[in-house]
Amino acid sequence: MRKLYLENDLSSYEIHKKTNWSRASISDALRILEIEKVKRKEPVLSYGEKLIGTTRVVHKGEQKIIEKMLALLNEGQNFTQISKYLNNKNIPTKRGGAWHPSTVKEIIKRIQKRKV
Repeated sequence: MRKLYLENDLSSYEIHKKTNWSRASISDALRILEIEKVKRKEPVLSYGEKLIGTTRVVHKGEQKIIEKMLALLNEGQNFTQISKYLNNKNIPTKRGGAWHPSTVKEIIKRIQKRKV
């Protein structure tokens, strides 16, 4: 069971088809034996990046927003004012939520660190 589930990366349904064991007994056995697949985490993308296949590339639309943040900061606006500006313009965050001053601060800090 362990070999089929972990090493061959078969689902419980695929094991059922291959062995004719009931799916309930397969699930019970996996639970009792505490056999679990390692969950693969999705890559965490920074604002300004996107994935093409497995490669991180520049997200041009988000890069324009970052440039606007930097321009507003250079004009003397603080992080709260910049976040309000982005929210008023209905510009979504990476996950589609509202902008917070701390999010703007982290993005700007990351960009400024790269320039040094």
